[in-house]
Amino acid sequence: MRRKNPEEGHTVGLALHFLRRDAGLTLRQLSAATGSTPSSLSRYEKGHQMPRLDTLRRIVAGLDLTMPDLLRAQQTVMHLPEASDEDGTLPPDTRGPLPQAGMSRKAALHLAQEAGKAVAHCCLAFMEIQAGGWRLPSGAGNGRAHAGRSAAGERHEVASLGEGHPGA
Repeated sequence: MRRKNPEEGHTVGLALHFLRRDAGLTLRQLSAATGSTPSSLSRYEKGHQMPRLDTLRRIVAGLDLTMPDLLRAQQTVMHLPEASDEDGTLPPDTRGPLPQAGMSRKAALHLAQEAGKAVAHCCLAFMEIQAGGWRLPSGAGNGRAHAGRSAAGERHEVASLGEGHPGA
């Protein structure tokens, strides 16, 4: 298909390439999901050929994405420095979280803060385990850790996750 703007083919192709790599698919896997040949997909990704709209919709569906996702990827690749297209990943999504229906922005922010605290507590617990502060009792298969007790029953001093932090 002849196109009026060669840059458009390059932008669409680069966006398709990043989206496919981000989805962890090979050209053959995407080919099986879309019905397009791997060589056609490669030509689209390299900007050598522009897919028809119905083909583009099949490719986007094969990536389990929507056309707005493709548009966002195109806008992203238009702002990438030239060297960035080598690593094959998209930059992180910088859009804010969308609140659930009926949820206020304040409630969504509070939920995000609480989720962040929970993740921080999990990270601290794993760090304590790595430091040897928490041990599983020998023969314990119940998955419960006991703070400060080694397998032999020795007592170790372990700082609590929320110690010295009100409201933690």
